[in-house]
Amino acid sequence: MLLGLAVLAGVAHTFAWLWLTGALTVGFSDWVTQQRARGWDVEHATPERGGWPFAARLTVPDFRLAGSTATLRQGFTWRAGQIALTVAPPHLDRLSITAEGPQRLTSGGLTLPYTADRLRILLPLDPTPPPRPTEFLLEGLDATGPEGPVTASRILAVISPEHGGPEAGVHLHLTASQIVLPPGQAAHPFGRTIESATADAVLTGPPPSPIPMTAVERAEAWRDAGGRLELQDVALRWGPLIGALRMTLQLDDALQPQGDGRLVLERPAEAVGAVAAARMIDARAATGAQAMLALLARVPEGGGAPQVDVPVALERGTLSLARIPLLRVPHVAWPRTSPRIL
Repeated sequence: MLLGLAVLAGVAHTFAWLWLTGALTVGFSDWVTQQRARGWDVEHATPERGGWPFAARLTVPDFRLAGSTATLRQGFTWRAGQIALTVAPPHLDRLSITAEGPQRLTSGGLTLPYTADRLRILLPLDPTPPPRPTEFLLEGLDATGPEGPVTASRILAVISPEHGGPEAGVHLHLTASQIVLPPGQAAHPFGRTIESATADAVLTGPPPSPIPMTAVERAEAWRDAGGRLELQDVALRWGPLIGALRMTLQLDDALQPQGDGRLVLERPAEAVGAVAAARMIDARAATGAQAMLALLARVPEGGGAPQVDVPVALERGTLSLARIPLLRVPHVAWPRTSPRIL
C-alpha cells in the first residue's frame, strides 16, 4: 500500500515537473516572438529543461538581447553565456531569472564586460491582487569600464506596485554597498569607495498609455496628471559625504525637474569643501555655504560629528541649499521620437 502511494506520488511529481518545464518553454518562446514583433533582436541557442526533482528550470545558452527603451534611446545590447528560468518551492508564484557566465552590456559607444557572483531577477507570476514585487539582485560585480575597473559587493532593487486611490503608484527600494569606482579623483570628489547607499521612493502618476507616444508627450501627460517622485528616504555614505535626503520632485512648464525637501548632512563644511575642490560648484558659493552651515551645525545629543538639517530646493535648473544656490543641474533633453519599448 505504502509502496503504491509512493509510486503514485512519484508519477504525479514527474508529470508536474514536465508540465512546469513545458510551460516555461512555451512561455519563453512566446516572449521571444512578442519581442521580435516589437522590433527587438533576441538570439539564443537551444533551451534545455532541468532542475529535477526540486525545481523546474529552463536553461537558455548564448543569450543576446538588443533594442532601445525610453531612457536608452541610443539602444543597448546585453549578452550572457546563459540564462536560467526557474520555478521552485516554496515560491511557485515567482519566476527566477538568473544570468551565468561572462556577460557584456553595450550602449552607444560604451562596452561594459563584467562578471557577477549572482545576477537574479524575481518576477511575480500570480496576476491576482495584491500585487507582488519585482526584485533585482546583483552580487559580486566585477566590471571593466572605459575609465577602469568597477566593483560592487551588493545591489538590490525592489519594485512594488501600489494600488488604491489617487495616490497609487510604484514604490522603489534600493540598497547598494561597497561600490568601488575607477581611478580618477576628478570623476568622484568623495573618494573611490561608496560605502553604502539606500533609497525609498514612490513614483505616482497615470499608468503608461497603450497609445504610442513620444517621451515628451509621456512626460507632459505625467506632469499634467499631477505625477511626482517622492524621495521618502535617501541615505548616502561616500567618504566625507554622509547625509540623508527627503524631497518631492515634479516637472515644471519646461519639463525640467523641480521640487523641495530637507537635507541632513554630517560634517557639512567638509562635504561642501570636497565638492568645491572638484570644481563642481563655484568657490564663492562654497565659501558662503560653508559659513552658513557652520552656524547651523549642531552636535547630536548622543555625541558624534556635527550635523545640519536644512531645506534643499531645485528650481529652474539650480540646486539650492538653505536658499544658497550651489550648482546648476544639467538640462533634461527629452527625445521627440518613439523608441521601441520592451
